[in-house]
Amino acid sequence: MRKNLILLFLLVWAIPSQASHIVGGEIYYDYLGGNNYKFYIALYRDCASTGASYDSPMPLSVFTGTGIRISDENVAFPGSTVLPIIFNNPCITPPTGICTERAIYTVILNLPPSVSGYIVAYQRCCRGPNITNLVNPDDTGLTIKAIIPPGGGNQYINSSARFVNYPPLVICNNENLNFDHSATDPDGDSLSYELVTPHAGANSLNPAPNPIPNPPYPNVTWGGSFSQAVPLGPGSTTTINPITGHLFVDANNLGLYVVGIRVNEWRNGVLISYVTRDFLFRVVNCNVQLSAVVTEQENTPGFVSYCQGLSFTFDNQSFGASSYYWDFGVNGITTDNSTAFEPTYVYPQPGTYHVMLVANPGWPCTDTTYIDLILENPFQVNFSFADSTCFIDNTLDFHSQIINGPPTTQFNWDFGPNATPATSTAANVNNVAFSSSTGNVVTLIGTYSVCADTISKPVFFFDKPDPQVGFQTNHECIGYTQTFTNNSSGSTNYSWDFGVPGITTDVSTAVSPTYTFPAEGTYPITLIASSGPNCSDTLVQNITIYEPLNVSFTHNDSLCVTTNSFNFVGTVSGPSITEYSWDFGSHANPSNATSLNVNNVVFDDSGIYPVTLTASFLNCAETAQSSVFIFSVPTVGFTISDELKCEPYPAQFINLSHYEAPLFYSWDFGDGGSSTVENPLHIYQSAGTYSVELTVISTIGCIDTFTVLQQDLITVHPKPIAGFSVDKTETTICDSEVQFTDLSQGATHVTYFFNEFGSGSTDLNPTHTYYSDGMHYPKQIVFNQFGCSDTTFRTIAIEPFVVYVPNTFTPDGNEHNNDFYPKLGLDPVEWDLKIFNRWGEEVYHSTNFEEHWDGTFSGLPCKEDTYSYVIRYTSCAPYANAEVITGHVTLLR
Repeated sequence: MRKNLILLFLLVWAIPSQASHIVGGEIYYDYLGGNNYKFYIALYRDCASTGASYDSPMPLSVFTGTGIRISDENVAFPGSTVLPIIFNNPCITPPTGICTERAIYTVILNLPPSVSGYIVAYQRCCRGPNITNLVNPDDTGLTIKAIIPPGGGNQYINSSARFVNYPPLVICNNENLNFDHSATDPDGDSLSYELVTPHAGANSLNPAPNPIPNPPYPNVTWGGSFSQAVPLGPGSTTTINPITGHLFVDANNLGLYVVGIRVNEWRNGVLISYVTRDFLFRVVNCNVQLSAVVTEQENTPGFVSYCQGLSFTFDNQSFGASSYYWDFGVNGITTDNSTAFEPTYVYPQPGTYHVMLVANPGWPCTDTTYIDLILENPFQVNFSFADSTCFIDNTLDFHSQIINGPPTTQFNWDFGPNATPATSTAANVNNVAFSSSTGNVVTLIGTYSVCADTISKPVFFFDKPDPQVGFQTNHECIGYTQTFTNNSSGSTNYSWDFGVPGITTDVSTAVSPTYTFPAEGTYPITLIASSGPNCSDTLVQNITIYEPLNVSFTHNDSLCVTTNSFNFVGTVSGPSITEYSWDFGSHANPSNATSLNVNNVVFDDSGIYPVTLTASFLNCAETAQSSVFIFSVPTVGFTISDELKCEPYPAQFINLSHYEAPLFYSWDFGDGGSSTVENPLHIYQSAGTYSVELTVISTIGCIDTFTVLQQDLITVHPKPIAGFSVDKTETTICDSEVQFTDLSQGATHVTYFFNEFGSGSTDLNPTHTYYSDGMHYPKQIVFNQFGCSDTTFRTIAIEPFVVYVPNTFTPDGNEHNNDFYPKLGLDPVEWDLKIFNRWGEEVYHSTNFEEHWDGTFSGLPCKEDTYSYVIRYTSCAPYANAEVITGHVTLLR
């Protein structure tokens, strides 16, 4: 699709630096006959830059297709032409300061046919520092080359493709450009188009190499997130139609961008040559207010292929316009137009149509754009075959079907790796054989012109069935109800007959059925397995059914080891060939037996003993198991903790008696007390020595009464009585010496703790001076010769030394609060009071704590104000240190 007026491609941005002048170029050629080729080397440079001029002469080198140098040529400079900036849009002011010139060098070379062909190359530096999408662009040159096909056949007789139009010099950002970048080929070869990465070449150290270096040539290095598919960077779109060569650009970023476009030349499906155009886009801010934009056919919503029919709905992306005119490009008529915004048009026949859209037709500011449509009738292929057949004799015939396709439609069959043949290009293919019944998919591709369609279908076979029946392991031991395992392969449907004579209900269609037989016997089991119509097989297999084994027995239980004798009674059902076996264990007499009932079995020790009765026939066995319990004779005993025992003594008894069943207990503690609990706690209130007796009674197993007496088990010692007095319970810190008097009874050792700084004494009647005021709780602990102890406490309150200082006084002669004096609860050892006015002048001083300040200084009344005081004193407390009190007092009158 081509855009005429607003959006123009950038070739180059002028770069004022040494040798920074290259815009782009390409090489194409004509075959003149007699192995002579005329080469056209088109070079574009920035004529607004201060970079190097065109080479005169131009160095050109010829290499074999494998890179071996053949010759080096010098091509005369033909002169250059400044290219005009085509910018006809009346809605936009054309940019200025852009100059691009073109020189087309020509030379004729004789190149005999070569098995590897030829490469003709030119190289030059540099591109320019302001290029946006390359790494180090001001030290990056370009290499352009021509490809001569190898000499096999007549491919070397070839004239290369050449581009018809050169892109515009300038394009606008935020606009869509649709440009016809197609090429022509003098030989009529097929052409395709793609975006590529251009070659780099030369550098600032050797900007004009002569001779040209040998191939291969490196590519330019894209910067950041740029690439050959996104040369204008994220947010911009650059695509080329591979069939038509129409270039679509949505340039949203300002700057200079290198772009490479290649036209590939195909002959009989083989790539023989290509031409690469290396050029620049200049993207400028045009501030476009109006643009005609039509989405390319390939990007139109709903596009799948060119063969979707002759009706097409256009996608109008124009902006800034209020009216539109469409010409749908049908030759020979004038009615193929519309003024709708997004019209739908039905074309008369398949073909390629050149469609025009004019935005704001007839206005001074208007815009026009074009797209090409390729339309073909809906094209489909299909095929038929006989599906779902038995895998036996599995060859199939496949028949193609065409919808809206010509008789010349080409076919490509792919029958898969299991098929013979695996592929074909015939319209219909018969006798295709498959080696596997699963995993077969057949694909048919139909093509003509630009149309292609593909259809794939699975091929289903019914597997050849192989019926297999599995019986349960040791099925003869299971009884009448049997589950049959279906081990068949290649089957989906089943029919079972369990062979019970005289009835017709012994059947099932389950995959692995379960059936209950009526009696013992041998039955023929029939399984018919099928995978589909006419695909089945039958298997008959006999099974012998036996009556199931059931075993149980009873016995007496829980006897004493000294008097036990057990009787065992067995119950067994099963076939007549069933045998029996008892196992009583090695502690029993007898230890085993083979009769169904066994009496007078005696066990020689206490404990739990397993007893089993086993019934068996053939490989079948069924076992019943139980246990008998033999009680041991009870053991009786008890103990008590080995500790000091002082009255009152809480004795915790630990019962050491043992029996396998609950026991009843009776305790006699020797002081008239008793208990029936298992581990009693008894308190002996008085000193003395006591004997303890325990009696236990068992009521099951070994039924009896057992007694144990421990003579003089417990000796309880007397406890001393703590007691003391103090000569003072209330006193002051100035009189804090306290006399302690021992009043304890029965003690051999006394210890006091005075409750002050961890101090204490072991004297009987100590004296202690308290250094701290407050509440004190002295404690006495006493011990006797047995180690028994007792503790008691007393309370002593000690008044502190306190100084109370008033903050206001009123020396006004009313007999109330006339003087300032601190109040003391106790007399100090030392006293010094000084009072200062706000200027630091001392107005009062006294060392007598009983003297008062009357608010005068030198016999004169002091004025109302706030005065500072300093009191230095030593209290009457033991070992007291001097202390200082400072503050303020207010004098009011």
